[in-house]
Amino acid sequence: MMPTRWQAPTVLLVLALGGCGSSPPVSYYDLEALESDYVAVGEAYMTVGVGPLRTPDHLSRSQIVTRRSDATVVVDDFHRWVEPVDDAIYRIVSENLDSLIDDAVVVAFPYTHMADLDYQLIGRVSRFDADQDGTAVLQIQWGIISSRDEFLVQPKRARYEVKAAKAGDYPALARAMSEVLQQFSRDVAKSLQGVMPRADD
Repeated sequence: MMPTRWQAPTVLLVLALGGCGSSPPVSYYDLEALESDYVAVGEAYMTVGVGPLRTPDHLSRSQIVTRRSDATVVVDDFHRWVEPVDDAIYRIVSENLDSLIDDAVVVAFPYTHMADLDYQLIGRVSRFDADQDGTAVLQIQWGIISSRDEFLVQPKRARYEVKAAKAGDYPALARAMSEVLQQFSRDVAKSLQGVMPRADD
């Protein structure tokens, strides 16, 4: 039997309500830089730039990405970073280096046209995500150049891993991913300190 005129809108309303089920809330996470009690006591004599670092396209998003053993990549729409991951890498690494290196100003890419850099960290990020077991992975090729575009630290490949408390624990995963950036930042700081002249030279 065909619905009467007053029945048809009721059917459509029921269908519309049936398709509007509640979605899980979206949770947001932030990467953390190293804590520092360093206080500048004089004028910085060196400027260090972080970037450019080429990153995979999937890092230009805010969703948290994990990898399964079958090479499947999972993009989680309900667990997100507060900013795109590629932007966060620049911000966190520059803050870490600023904490680790005395007497230097560290700025993050993209630079303004006024930037006058003494040293520059450049490279390519091939991975910055987590495995299905909750292991955060940073895989990167990087080097350091001078203001004359000469390599002071030759390009090298590095891989950093930190296991989160357990798979699916997103707060722990955020801390683990912060830690791999901290490990990388310490290696960069050590290399920079090896090529930078001393303030009293």
